[in-house]
Amino acid sequence: MTQPNPDDILEMARQQMAGRKAQVVETRTSRELPWRYAFLGVVGAAVVALLFWPGTPLNWKMYSVVHGVCAQIHNVEMGGMQLPICARNTGIYSSFLLTLLALAAFGRGQAAKLPPLPITVLLVVFVIIMGVDGVNSMLLDMLLPHLYTPMNWLRTLTGTGMGITIAVLLLMVFNLSLRQQPDTETRILKNWWELAAVLGVNLLVLAAMYGNISFMYWPIAFSAWLGITGVLYGVNVLVTSLAMGYDGRVVQLSQLAKPATLAVAFTGIELAMMASIRFWAEGQGLIVG
Repeated sequence: MTQPNPDDILEMARQQMAGRKAQVVETRTSRELPWRYAFLGVVGAAVVALLFWPGTPLNWKMYSVVHGVCAQIHNVEMGGMQLPICARNTGIYSSFLLTLLALAAFGRGQAAKLPPLPITVLLVVFVIIMGVDGVNSMLLDMLLPHLYTPMNWLRTLTGTGMGITIAVLLLMVFNLSLRQQPDTETRILKNWWELAAVLGVNLLVLAAMYGNISFMYWPIAFSAWLGITGVLYGVNVLVTSLAMGYDGRVVQLSQLAKPATLAVAFTGIELAMMASIRFWAEGQGLIVG
């Protein structure tokens, strides 16, 4: 019987390692599968409850769900119906959602590098501009001296820049925190053309809102509502995943089925608690609804 040479030994070792990895993946997948079904079930139940719970129009159900996380005092009407969240938050969170979709279309799902410095600086400027406009609007609401008369279209426009910034930062933090191999060589936004494309899509939303294009009511309402609940949910997924030891382990998003399912419950509880507290405070006359 001939003795195996070093190459044979290395090949046997590789085969054994590959077999062990395949076994680990198979075991992990079998453990995750029930959680994937649970995730679909929980999300499906939430959607059915939102759409078919009797007695209240859909837009007011959406309004009530986020009542604890949005001021809802400068809402915009389209086609005779009020959008469920305020003008500024409609800009922020519809922009957040649309920017994430655009980044996915650009193939940046695993990107983990900031945009080029001039674009990063502009994103910071977007945040500052929205902060200035927000403070100015708050001063008017408090009947205090202010720089200029706030307008809803300006609230939405400045919110749009903030939403783009949130999307870029949240994607980068998510990938750096959880992915096993984040793509630290690829910028989330590579150039001005990509930023222009993102801004262009979001400005179309602004034009539809203030052009009162009524058939765009539901797309805008859902994008903003899904954006504001999605940011809270995304943070919950990130925190839950880190608490459960998923940091640096995620290869496919399906691996997050368990923390993603738990985060749906956490998000629902948080929204319900915050909305209940605000409705109670308004009923007691402690704050103005």
